[in-house]
Amino acid sequence: MTERSGTDTARTPSGYYTSTLVSLPADSVALVLAGGKGSRLRAANDRELQATPKVLVPIDTPTGRTPMLGHALTQLAAIGFRRVAVLTSTDPATGAEAVETYALTHSARQVELTVHREDHPLGTAGAAYAALHHLADAPAAVVLPADTLFPAALLPAAVAAHRDRAAAVTWTVTTAPGQGAQNAGRLFLDAGGEFVVHALEGLAATLPAGSRQGLRQATSTGAVILTPGPFRTLFEEYARRLAHPGETDLYRQFMPWAISQGSPVGAYDIRTPAPDLGTPDRLAAFGRTTV
Repeated sequence: MTERSGTDTARTPSGYYTSTLVSLPADSVALVLAGGKGSRLRAANDRELQATPKVLVPIDTPTGRTPMLGHALTQLAAIGFRRVAVLTSTDPATGAEAVETYALTHSARQVELTVHREDHPLGTAGAAYAALHHLADAPAAVVLPADTLFPAALLPAAVAAHRDRAAAVTWTVTTAPGQGAQNAGRLFLDAGGEFVVHALEGLAATLPAGSRQGLRQATSTGAVILTPGPFRTLFEEYARRLAHPGETDLYRQFMPWAISQGSPVGAYDIRTPAPDLGTPDRLAAFGRTTV
């Protein structure tokens, strides 16, 4: 048995058996991605999906039917976020006006909510960078797609793990994605499961069997944790290397680039599914339990 200091709870039975909840750092901010066009949902033979902005499509929740965005905002407020930024798009197909009006109305009394609409297409990484220009004082920022059923109660522990490691970015992943997961098994973690070492999201490529030895295969959950200052510095380095500025996808471009440059991208395994609702089939399977 290892000797510890006199204040160690191991010497106090009541302290030893008392669980300590993990809390979010004060002033942490959630960046909710709400600029998707929903092209795959609109292609379905469903009038509601064709007429409704993607993140305002209603889903079934324990408290009743509510838009995807409303569910995400409610969950974030419940776990302690008091600052939320909703990131919207200038593309008319995304229904930004309706999305922003809904977000501001829904969260008026729950959180300090701001809306950040891009002036031109930025991509998910570019939109996060632009929003953090105004939120640079946050100790941590969580990027969360509005159309993903992420188990939000796990986010405080993920943020704590991120802050304990030297990385500008932590990719929240799962080694138990369940059936029907999008892009299952496209990430590879180091032997300890601490860092993402290969990211094949969006690539028609496979990792040679011999190079997989000792690695853990995982699936993206969509949630990404950033330390604003280091992330913005790293993104600026990325942007300087581009021939022309343009849209930058957080998952398919920026984080794979960071890994290729030797910049650590942390991994946090939630070990449970986080269904994406971006297709009619996945919406029916995970988001609509009643007709």
